[in-house]
Amino acid sequence: MSEPEVFLGRQPIVDRQMELVAYELLFRSSRENRARVVDEQLATVTVLQRMFVDLGLVTALAGHPGFVNVGEELLMGPLLDAVPPTQLVLELLETIAITPAVIRRCRALKEHGFKLALDDLGSLSAAHRALLPWIDYVKLELPALDAAHLARLVHELRHYDLQLLAEKVDSREVFERCRELGIDLFQGYYVERPTVLSRPSTSS
Repeated sequence: MSEPEVFLGRQPIVDRQMELVAYELLFRSSRENRARVVDEQLATVTVLQRMFVDLGLVTALAGHPGFVNVGEELLMGPLLDAVPPTQLVLELLETIAITPAVIRRCRALKEHGFKLALDDLGSLSAAHRALLPWIDYVKLELPALDAAHLARLVHELRHYDLQLLAEKVDSREVFERCRELGIDLFQGYYVERPTVLSRPSTSS
């Protein structure tokens, strides 16, 4: 009988010269390169387990930062206080309501050593503006933004000390257009599709 395996998805994030700078780590439950997430928090906890324990940081990240999705329940709960911030970027999902309590929590996590990313930002509200001083990366989901909207958003975000990351970059044309706008980082099928890392499970 074959040994049970553990799996972790990984997609590269590159800079303007197409040099690797980070990975997004993704929940995978098999060699099939597709996420089947039923419980968002459990999926993230599993990714952290794979990253720190089952595979280890060297295998999972090879010295690069790792972006990991974080929902509101996990963000506000106690688990992250026990997780080493080494190489970890907490990617705050767009479903999180930006309340004063969330902003205070993000400030505390930042002061603890985490880097923070804001996922799928489509417009800047007053709440977003209050949160942005604690944010290191803003991810822009390109299919959701037309050219004029994207250019306006990039211009507004340039007033903050953070890096802009275009995701779902699926062609050279899109990549070059984003470079011309001054976007810093890129993720998508044009860069590279996700791959699945695996190894035998250490659990009995």
